[in-house]
Amino acid sequence: MKLLSLSCSFVCILLSCACSKNDKAVADNTTTPIVAHPDTAVPAATKPTLSGKLLFHRYDCYGCADTKMFLYNFATNQLTWLNQNWNIDYPMNAHFNPDATKIVFMGQPKGSGDWDIYTWDVGSSSAPTNLTAGNGLRDEDPKFSPNGYRITFKQDGNLRIMELNGNVTNNVTNTPSIEEGMPYYTDDATGLIFAQGAGSGSDIYKINIDGTGKTALANTANVQEYYPITRDANTFLYSRWYSSGNQHDQVYMGYFGNNTRTRLPFNNSNADYSDAYPCGTDYVIISSTRNGTVGAYDLYIANITTGDIWSLSSYNANINSTLNELGACYK
Repeated sequence: MKLLSLSCSFVCILLSCACSKNDKAVADNTTTPIVAHPDTAVPAATKPTLSGKLLFHRYDCYGCADTKMFLYNFATNQLTWLNQNWNIDYPMNAHFNPDATKIVFMGQPKGSGDWDIYTWDVGSSSAPTNLTAGNGLRDEDPKFSPNGYRITFKQDGNLRIMELNGNVTNNVTNTPSIEEGMPYYTDDATGLIFAQGAGSGSDIYKINIDGTGKTALANTANVQEYYPITRDANTFLYSRWYSSGNQHDQVYMGYFGNNTRTRLPFNNSNADYSDAYPCGTDYVIISSTRNGTVGAYDLYIANITTGDIWSLSSYNANINSTLNELGACYK
């Protein structure tokens, strides 16, 4: 979820910066140089074979009336516009439950201006269910728990957990003066990782679901860090500026057990790379403005070790458009 797709309190000003011949790693405790992968649309390596499902949204801008949400099935090469007949404005940031039979997402009842959390049974002809209707609160950034029985989300800048019927069970944080959002469960479901703050003051934290044990995971001074996603029991993904002076987003991998934060090799400091979501053990699906995009942000799949990167247009020509494709989730 690139900052274009976040609440208005998260504001990013993108600055262009010339790319050096060899980009060095910019990591909290990493000094080993990492050479950026050449900024070309299709590398020489063979693209990976995928058989899962992909969720993403598309829009011209955050809050624009043209927001659409899609489901793509790699196995059947079928791309489906999900919200075509839903009475919901701005559907975005969808997430699969563990067996990909349900999705959860944020959106607004048509014409209301109220952000709510919805669930929908994949393939159903029924409309999505609004779990937070009429509460008068701003509900955003939903993610399923690892077993799919609960949903964590942001409510008026605080972290909450609710059951699938909308019953809130955990008020994880209650800090009116601090913006907290983008929660994602840890693998064992005992904690959440999340972003706190805005702009250059946005950092990544971990907290137990009972609200105790809050610790910083990535908090580089004067550098925006956001959109944390648990990759496995040991690692997580997140987006951050290349540096305080170069605000192009880059995808990093962090480790829960130590302070190593590694800038992944497909990044290039003259473009944005963000919204990373795990795709098997070797790949991530990301949004990027790199050279060769169809529009502004396009969807790509990238190898986290070799830096090879492929446009998802190579799987289906209609995945990327002249608009922004963001908020990928793969299952």
